[in-house]
Amino acid sequence: MAPDNCETGFFLIPIAPGLEDTPELRQQYFDIIINRFEKRTNQSVQKHILFKESFCVNDFISEYNSYKGNAYGMANTLMQTAFLRPKLKSKKVDGLYFTGQLTVPGPGVPPSLISGKLVSELIQKKENI
Repeated sequence: MAPDNCETGFFLIPIAPGLEDTPELRQQYFDIIINRFEKRTNQSVQKHILFKESFCVNDFISEYNSYKGNAYGMANTLMQTAFLRPKLKSKKVDGLYFTGQLTVPGPGVPPSLISGKLVSELIQKKENI
């Protein structure tokens, strides 16, 4: 992604959904993160940035129709972890299944893929395939 002899950096800043999202706030968040990064790595990075792009609450709403701009799914509370996460099979609609980070086994790419595999197995079992 980066030009020759350059590097790409991503800074993920988890924030609560529904927060105000303005260019000024995005810059404020970036300044906090880049200053912390430079201090902890003892490197001057900011003056070498060739391109910067942000994706925040308003973008998640407009691009993904995400409720309140939620980027990370459910909160990591005890009542939303492990077997307490939403189930793969709908209790209300027969034949409706769910996959992805918001279901069992949980967030992240590997667990999301595993949830898809589990659902496909549930469907095959139900349909005797």
